[in-house]
Amino acid sequence: MLGLLGLAMYAYHHPKLPAFVAECTLGKLAKWLRLAGFDTLYDSTPPDFRRLMRLGHPRNYVVLSRTQSVIRHLEATQGVLIQFDDPIDQVRQVIRHFNIRRSDLMPLSRCSYCNRLLRPADQESLQSAVPDYVRQRHERFRMCDQCQRVYWPGTHGARMLALIERWFA
Repeated sequence: MLGLLGLAMYAYHHPKLPAFVAECTLGKLAKWLRLAGFDTLYDSTPPDFRRLMRLGHPRNYVVLSRTQSVIRHLEATQGVLIQFDDPIDQVRQVIRHFNIRRSDLMPLSRCSYCNRLLRPADQESLQSAVPDYVRQRHERFRMCDQCQRVYWPGTHGARMLALIERWFA
């Protein structure tokens, strides 16, 4: 299993993995895909296939939608109709659809809120952003340059990694 923070994080996204645009009904799916390391944009406005295509156009993002009318307007390789209500089942559908292997993922390499790749951050630069007890207990931190969120290898991350492992069980 990959270490929580010992990952190479500087490529925009893994060349073997698809990148996604998720419509507004798939917010939890978008978050889980980001936590798994997928480049995933999230459109919080009502589903519109033209807007979703524009969002994903320059990088050939695949549109993920629960809206059949959106998918009908896309070519087969441009969109996937998500069939499940449960976000974990939705993730499994995406994994099966694209034949993704566990070894392809870069978990916990992206900000779950804004999709940016995380960068290493030193303790000194985080004095006001992280409580003292967290800085005393942990040595490695990652930070999102966009939203300034800070991540460290705590129990929350370990639970997420365990869930990601179960996606492939």
